[in-house]
Amino acid sequence: MQHKRVLRAGAAGALGVTLCFCGGAQASPGKSDSTGIRASSQQKTHLEIQPLAANQMQAAKALGLITTPQITPWQQISVRSGDTLSGVFSRAGLGASQWQKLLKLGKSTDALRHIHPGDTLEIRKTPTGKLAELRYRLNSIKTLHVNRRGGRLQASIEKRATQTREITATGTVGKSLSHSMTADGVPASVADQMARIYRYRHNLRHLHPGDQFAVVYRATYSDGQQIATGPVLAASITTNHHNYKAFRAKGANGNFGYFDTTGTSYKPAFTRKPVAYTRISSPFNLHRMNPVTHHVRPHKGVDMAAPMGTPIHAAAEGTVKYAGWMHGYGRIVELTNFDGYSTRYAHMHKIRSKLHVGEHVTKGEVIGYVGESGEATGPHLHFEIRRNGVAYNPLTVKLPAGQSLPHSELAAYTHKIQPLIAKLSPAPTTLLAKTASTPTNNNSCTRAVSLNATLALDPVGAARRHSLSNIFCVVRHHATNA
Repeated sequence: MQHKRVLRAGAAGALGVTLCFCGGAQASPGKSDSTGIRASSQQKTHLEIQPLAANQMQAAKALGLITTPQITPWQQISVRSGDTLSGVFSRAGLGASQWQKLLKLGKSTDALRHIHPGDTLEIRKTPTGKLAELRYRLNSIKTLHVNRRGGRLQASIEKRATQTREITATGTVGKSLSHSMTADGVPASVADQMARIYRYRHNLRHLHPGDQFAVVYRATYSDGQQIATGPVLAASITTNHHNYKAFRAKGANGNFGYFDTTGTSYKPAFTRKPVAYTRISSPFNLHRMNPVTHHVRPHKGVDMAAPMGTPIHAAAEGTVKYAGWMHGYGRIVELTNFDGYSTRYAHMHKIRSKLHVGEHVTKGEVIGYVGESGEATGPHLHFEIRRNGVAYNPLTVKLPAGQSLPHSELAAYTHKIQPLIAKLSPAPTTLLAKTASTPTNNNSCTRAVSLNATLALDPVGAARRHSLSNIFCVVRHHATNA
């Protein structure tokens, strides 16, 4: 005979189950308990958990006997200086196991290994104190999103819907190029790019009021707002009756660079600064008194003082001619470059590991580290530029132009830059738009808007500012009938 006692409310009800105390007994006489059920010394009792039926669950929820666990609100935690992901999670009340599991989700969460001061992590927790969701903005377009599904964490990169546009800006230099470009609504990052493009041919800080500029650049928009500025595609500077145009294109080495209308690189083949030096401790001087030997001996290079161990970079592409110890030079690397040019890098503390004679090195590649080996009175780089064996002052010698685009690609390049040239040199057309002003003495106020400026400015940004900087009012006399 089977007996059941069922508990449907209280803690059991909150779990959505019934507790059944079930007893089985043999058919033998015994005493009755208060329920009228006769018990036996051989009676056995066990516990069964039975789920509530659907209608019972609805009734329990309506009576407030069952509550649905709620995920905690979002927390916004800013990354502090010296912070690690461990510290951020600790402030959020999450244990080490939580962030360790997060970093095991794959490449999508690798960015969390390199969080920076000022970054913000948005975190939500489950009622049991585990990570429920995380949001981390990677850039203006991408956001890392982690959530918990079925008890497991999942990570994904969410991208905003974006549109890319080409923006043309033209104008006249006033106080400075950057000031004038900012006044015309051009992002500061574009002015910075132009300074880097032209730094080898013209110092843009030396432009004069009245000089002209034009630039074509990419901009990324989302929901009608500019969220990122892409690379400069073309630029033009007119100063001292000379015009300098630059266009972005892929060079022979597969990397993007800037070239003039003939396809010659704006970046010279050599750099005058192969090391991040603090000062020139000894200039080029063919009649210098040697500070160690105290004899007059030509100093056929420049000494660039820098902290011990500062990386030394190849000033130009070339092949290793010598790498080792050479008398007063100490540890030295000599490169054979091109067109009869060669460079020397002396007094090194250490030559780069496995750098050997005959090895090809690219411009900017690390070849060694600053030291004071040989005849040196302190850590510095002794740098020489020679042509056909003759030493020249590295700081003043005219450097060879950068490598041109391959001849086989010049026709395609010339065709590609024609539309950009047209954008950099728009026709001097003026659009006259009458305002709703009241004529007085046959004169009316008309706003003359330069098409140059209208096309140049970011249309979305202009609408947001509710004004255009190049709008002015002129008064014109209307002819009257006699």
